[in-house]
Amino acid sequence: MIFRRKSRYVLIEPSRQIDMSQKESWSALREELAKFMGEKSYIDANPFLIEGSSAGNFIIRVSRGSERQLILALSFIKCIGPAEIGFYTIKTSGTIRSLRVKGKKL
Repeated sequence: MIFRRKSRYVLIEPSRQIDMSQKESWSALREELAKFMGEKSYIDANPFLIEGSSAGNFIIRVSRGSERQLILALSFIKCIGPAEIGFYTIKTSGTIRSLRVKGKKL
């Protein structure tokens, strides 16, 4: 029996412009997420950057059931490296398509 992986996608907007397509920015965010979520929850969530643009918004994929933990951890992150930053969750969805439509409207 083959099981299909169930994922949720989260559209996130940072308070200041950050280029998530840069590997250093994504690595710094992952470290902060692991710190606030805890190692076990972070591994269960398995966050993965789907789309990151220099314009602002980005999409993170997580395992179904752990999207609330991701959103909570993002609300606690106040800085990445030396820069202060905050993250706003715009929308959570089961498909990327609806998030792309919502992201273009912003």
